[in-house]
Amino acid sequence: MKTMFKFVQKLTCLAIYTGVCLGFASNIYPVFAEDSSLGIVMRRGHLRVGIDAAIGGPYMFWNSKTQFYDGFELEIIQEIAARLNIEPRPINIPWTTQPENLASRQVDILLSAREEGALESGDTKGKFIETTPYYRSAQRLLIRTDGTQIKSLRDMIGKRVGVVANSGGAAIAETYNKNRGNAIRLFSSRDLDRMVIQLRERQLDAMILDEPVAVWQVRNNPNFIIVGEPLISIRLAAIVNKDDVSLKKAVDKALTEMLQDGKLEQILKRWNLWESQKTLKSTKDLPATVLATITRY
Repeated sequence: MKTMFKFVQKLTCLAIYTGVCLGFASNIYPVFAEDSSLGIVMRRGHLRVGIDAAIGGPYMFWNSKTQFYDGFELEIIQEIAARLNIEPRPINIPWTTQPENLASRQVDILLSAREEGALESGDTKGKFIETTPYYRSAQRLLIRTDGTQIKSLRDMIGKRVGVVANSGGAAIAETYNKNRGNAIRLFSSRDLDRMVIQLRERQLDAMILDEPVAVWQVRNNPNFIIVGEPLISIRLAAIVNKDDVSLKKAVDKALTEMLQDGKLEQILKRWNLWESQKTLKSTKDLPATVLATITRY
């Protein structure tokens, strides 16, 4: 009987000790029962984040002065990792192949100018889930300071307008032309730097760009200004594999806290991107929104 009593005592002590340890661990990072994705990242001690430095400022770019990546998305990645008490590991991957790398688990998450709902079609449909959005973007009209007669899409009729191929700006201009008989003289290219030079040298009259990119160009080119109302606002979110619910929830928690305690505002203000966050609304239905915007005149 004494032997049995001692055995029960040991089991009780072990249960209490285990409970204390688990309670302590739960204070270090959030524990979720859905899957092991967060646990794997925590045990590894670093978060592998798929980025593309070729996207350029201010999203993500290579800073030759610091010899490391830079941009507002990098700062968001670093803050998320800090709140999870792990190290951020940006991994530079071409934007078009990032979903494949995520699906094959070469990275844990994508935080790389990904629009809400953008991967919910084609071959990627149903493979991934999105985190809480971290930024609301829009398309903006960029012109030279001496081109102030351009204030809207309607003012671009007959003008030479540059857009990045397959971008939101390209969708707006192409749909506008479809409904207005090619009214805009459209120039589409993947070479953003070349088009910026063409705008500066008066070979283009205007450009339609993502708001962060437009703000970045104004910051680096004092002869450029942004005009008109924001067009086609849409939210940006990080992406994880569909089964990695616990990792998504941990990132969601970090992003929510960043918004609540002002850290996200602090980061975006540093890159001149906060003001628009107060007024923009978002939508996943880009084509319908494009159509509504360009047919309302």
